[in-house]
Amino acid sequence: MEDSRLLAQLRNIALAAQDRSEMHAIIGVQRDNWNKLCHMTVNMTTIAAAMLAAMNSGVGSTSLSMSVAAFLLNGGAAGFMYLASKYQPSQLAEEQRTASRFHKLLARDIETTLLIDPRLRKDAHLYTEEVMGRLQALDVGFPLPLKPNGLEKFPKVVAPSVLGPVADLAETEIPANNTNGWTDAITKDLQRTADKLQTSDIAKYVRAARNKETPNKRLAIAAPVFAVVAALLSLAGCWPGIQLAGVAAACSIVAVLVSSFSNGGQIGMIFELYRNCAGYYAEMEQDIQSTMRIPVCQREDGELYHQKIALQLGRRDQMPLFSSEEKTAGKLF
Repeated sequence: MEDSRLLAQLRNIALAAQDRSEMHAIIGVQRDNWNKLCHMTVNMTTIAAAMLAAMNSGVGSTSLSMSVAAFLLNGGAAGFMYLASKYQPSQLAEEQRTASRFHKLLARDIETTLLIDPRLRKDAHLYTEEVMGRLQALDVGFPLPLKPNGLEKFPKVVAPSVLGPVADLAETEIPANNTNGWTDAITKDLQRTADKLQTSDIAKYVRAARNKETPNKRLAIAAPVFAVVAALLSLAGCWPGIQLAGVAAACSIVAVLVSSFSNGGQIGMIFELYRNCAGYYAEMEQDIQSTMRIPVCQREDGELYHQKIALQLGRRDQMPLFSSEEKTAGKLF
């Protein structure tokens, strides 16, 4: 790290990460406001339409003005529901909160590493390449704009969020040689941890995210459909002899309930939360795999690295990190 050019590069990366953290935090607040405003607007509009339709069904003859007003309110609510279903504001806010957190973590990682004794930290050139790769991976994994590169809200294949570069597993693992704090016991324990993360922790949260995606997609379709049906029934009630205002009111109520459960319940946010939990463990597993393929003399001190992994898993720094009876490696969440 004594190379002044490398120090300057690391500080530039840390500064960029801090700036991105602030940008994502600001956009996260904005999109959370979108979620609240959209939810309130949909509820108020749909309930008003239901009340008009209900009052229209109670009079002797259908009121044209009430029918048209209910049609316009339900149509507008259907438009808002469609936008909320397509973009999932609660999920957008969670994406930005996660991006802000991991950019801030990257900046602090660089600042802390610069304070560590050079004999205990990773080779300067390798570390610079690593943090640059992490920054670029976060830029890809959490884009700022909604379009054209925004994350797919209902992906065909649910995968962990991208928090870091992918390890090149084609390279051969380099065995420990009892130098730089790396022993056979530490190496085996870390490899065992990586295997457990891949087969258990990551799969667990990907499965949980997939289980949330299916009902969320159905609710996202159902809410605007009910609102459109309510609007059409309200309009059809304008014709003499056709009494559909009561059915229109019922459809409006169903639409607002489904929308409240979907967007008010923030199912999209829960889906993103599970996906990010899987990404957290996936990034840790990839970091272990890539570290095992670096020459021992260029790695971070083995004992310190083992402690760091233990803390990230929410465990004590002990050997082994977890017993064979435990189903998962992570205990943090």
